[in-house]
Amino acid sequence: MGDAKRIAVIVRDRQGEALRVAGGLTLADDTIEVFVLDRMLDKSDPEVAKPLELVADLDLKVYSNNPENGLPVLSIEEMAAKLLEFDHVVPY
Repeated sequence: MGDAKRIAVIVRDRQGEALRVAGGLTLADDTIEVFVLDRMLDKSDPEVAKPLELVADLDLKVYSNNPENGLPVLSIEEMAAKLLEFDHVVPY
């Protein structure tokens, strides 16, 4: 096995898919963090709620620039600066 990578998953349009990908990426023992941009997470949709629960169970760090998501809030500028620390950024 090589060195662990730092991977950021950006959640926008395809929320459920992005969260599933974030959970799946943990299988390679990389460090995964999730950034929810602009939109409110549709927690009433099981396609979003189940992968969000998985992400929480895996103790992944999840941030949002929308305080209504109930997640730690980072501004767009703070997110942009933080994304520079990652080896890979996966947008959805």
